[in-house]
Amino acid sequence: MGKSQGFSIECASGLAEKKSAMKERVSAVICAHNEQEYIETCLESIIAQTLKPSQVTVILDRCTDDTPQIVSKYSFQVIEKPSKNWENSYAEALEIGRQNSYGDYYAIVDADVELDRDYFEKTVSRFDEKTVGVSGRMVTASPGFLAKLIRLWERTYYYSPFKTSLPAGCGLLIKKRFLDEIGGFKDLPSPDTYVHQRALEQGLRFAIVKETTVRHNRKLSLRRVVDTQIEYGRRRRKLGIPFWKTFLHAALRVRPFVLYGWFKDGTSK
Repeated sequence: MGKSQGFSIECASGLAEKKSAMKERVSAVICAHNEQEYIETCLESIIAQTLKPSQVTVILDRCTDDTPQIVSKYSFQVIEKPSKNWENSYAEALEIGRQNSYGDYYAIVDADVELDRDYFEKTVSRFDEKTVGVSGRMVTASPGFLAKLIRLWERTYYYSPFKTSLPAGCGLLIKKRFLDEIGGFKDLPSPDTYVHQRALEQGLRFAIVKETTVRHNRKLSLRRVVDTQIEYGRRRRKLGIPFWKTFLHAALRVRPFVLYGWFKDGTSK
């Protein structure tokens, strides 16, 4: 599936060594499609972790900008994905990452985010026998007035009756053993939500650690916000989430275009 360069980060002293001795290894996977504006900040935040990942893999998904040149500055494992074989290319990239990961925890790290220095330390510590997925608190870090409104809106998550649902997929850690048991990621528009649904079927759970954050740095526009809501609605319908749950989600979280996306997907076939 392209070239691959071996990579391993040596654990630092202190807590990282202790975690390594406990064999709590993190495989961080970054899927990048033309992310030259954001990926360096993302990679630097991974390097700065107090709990060092045992493996970092960057999946270069049909990049046509300077993303490969930026990534080449780092001694990470790099896998080039020159073509799209699945309908959902992001899900395909995540699956390629799973097949090339050996850690105890598979960390999805979007190329446009920045992790707190203690992100892996805090999230790994939250796993238990029943918890198979953990993320920190997602915060919109983009500049501008629209981003400020979005940050206020994000607080509605904690008042939603579905607040125990899927944590932020952009910084989600999943038990690798569980991921392997369910056959990995599938060709679906929201692969992390699929994993969450499979966990619920088995009486397992996901968790959010509010004490550490994953900051989303992508620039916002009103068009992007609307398109994101529409796409989220489409994904909910494709994943079989019923209308009544989607309606409550849209109403309680003030996301009207999610409903439009749910109906649009049903009429576009």
